[in-house]
Amino acid sequence: MSGRTVGHRRPPREPRELSPDLRGGVEPVGTGLAPDPPFRWPSARSLVASVVLLTLLTGLAYPFVFTEAAHYLTPATASGGNITLGQNITDPALFWLRPSGIDYQPYSGNASEVPYGPVDPALLNETKAYIAEYGLTNVTVPLELVSQSQSGLDPDITPEAALVQIPRVAHFSNLSQSVLLGLVNDSIVHPTGGFIGPQYVDVIALDQALLVLEHRTLAASYEPVPVR
Repeated sequence: MSGRTVGHRRPPREPRELSPDLRGGVEPVGTGLAPDPPFRWPSARSLVASVVLLTLLTGLAYPFVFTEAAHYLTPATASGGNITLGQNITDPALFWLRPSGIDYQPYSGNASEVPYGPVDPALLNETKAYIAEYGLTNVTVPLELVSQSQSGLDPDITPEAALVQIPRVAHFSNLSQSVLLGLVNDSIVHPTGGFIGPQYVDVIALDQALLVLEHRTLAASYEPVPVR
């Protein structure tokens, strides 16, 4: 063919026979990885430094940060202080707590009463008795006022449970319902930060404020029991 150069093909290679020492399989030697170094105990300096660091973090920094946060978020309870326990308040001119499973008796060693089951006829009778005791006829009764508190000493109730008692308290006191409504609203403790925890009313604190308005003092049998 004109104009093109035809190259010469190389002759095919003849197979070469392996030498006898390469015909067998090759046994691998080792894994190709460096051997593990011998175990060495940490030095005393490293151990001491770790202990000191952990002590500073968990013994000083951690408690300090959370203590300061507690003082900022809940300053009234961050330092411990007195814990007000619920009392058996029976004065109709005062706000009442929810029923107690231990009859408001702290440190008695008695366990709470076993609540009635949902199909026990005694439950209906107990509920009717609580409604009559609280004077809550022809109103929607909050569940907590017709069910026992198993701790028996909780001084807090929901705002609804305090508001529903206003007509009775107004009837037996010399205060109007509007005054009592303002008193209850001022006593509502709102959730921390607006979302942590529920709203509640401390009945003991509410009654103490109520007695100030009535120019009365809290009877000895109704005084809160401080606990540290």
